[in-house]
Amino acid sequence: MKHRAGAADPSDISAYVVAVAVALNTETMRRWDTVTFDALVVLPKQFRYYSGRRILVAWNHHFGWSLGIEGQRIDRILIITGLGVGSHPQPERIGDRTDELIADLLHLECRTPEAFPIPTLVHWIGEDAAAPEPRER
Repeated sequence: MKHRAGAADPSDISAYVVAVAVALNTETMRRWDTVTFDALVVLPKQFRYYSGRRILVAWNHHFGWSLGIEGQRIDRILIITGLGVGSHPQPERIGDRTDELIADLLHLECRTPEAFPIPTLVHWIGEDAAAPEPRER
């Protein structure tokens, strides 16, 4: 992926997000509003505490990757924590860190559910209230 002060080439960004999805062994990606997050990669996993909501990682090209869950509506997500790996790490690093965090949170969820982090709600920001469309790779 090329790094410049200005806008990055959309094909480079798409290739990067697809590489992250491959590293996470998932096929569901969603574009987001490009204000709060550029893309979401949705995993086929769930936390028991948030049953019915899949785990996801969200990417902001300035701040990096965050772990979260789907919201009650498709135009909302809940962010649990940042991955802490920088804004453009290698996809394999994102996969490893995501696996570590999920394992830690699953363990915490079973042993001490009251200590599970409270996620932050993030709304879709856009001209219309249309929800982002899921995209299979």
